[in-house]
Amino acid sequence: MDNKLEIKYRNQKQLFEILDEEIRVDLDTSKHKLKYNIPLEDIKNTHFISKTKQNGFTLIAYFSIILNFLFAIYISSEYIKLTKNLLLSLFFSISFAIIFVLKTLFEDYDEKHIDSSKLFYFIYTKKNASEIDKFIELVYKKQIEFFRRKYFLIDPILPYNVQYERYIWLYSNKYINENEYEVIKENLDKYFSFNPTL
Repeated sequence: MDNKLEIKYRNQKQLFEILDEEIRVDLDTSKHKLKYNIPLEDIKNTHFISKTKQNGFTLIAYFSIILNFLFAIYISSEYIKLTKNLLLSLFFSISFAIIFVLKTLFEDYDEKHIDSSKLFYFIYTKKNASEIDKFIELVYKKQIEFFRRKYFLIDPILPYNVQYERYIWLYSNKYINENEYEVIKENLDKYFSFNPTL
């Protein structure tokens, strides 16, 4: 799967890119216009979904435009001398368009939030739900790879206890399996017993 995800929903856009040690986030939504990076270390394995309603100002602006348009048609019908049948058909066709626009404006959408040190959420609709879930799985997979690269090694500078606690942390969080834990622990014991000055 690609390390990038782009979400477009109406006039909102979100762009996410997984890098080696962080995730680049570019939000251009009705709530946020932000660009920042989130370190992979700061992303937690918990999430929640919240409902979001459309911006009230936008709804009022659209409603005002529609009312002004209908008022303009009514006034211009006096000068143009439209027949009642033509005026009624024009009114009903515009009414259906208005109802359709209002229906789409009042639709809610979900936001899937991932707990992290910075704002990390996705516009979550039925159309893009599977794509977002796959991307989140990829984020967690890249996070595990990152933790393994960073902590699953023997560091000659760090004390024995610190490294041993790291391996326990990796194992308890299921970033390494039991066999890998035993092997690295054994290698660490050998390294420090071979170098007693450390």
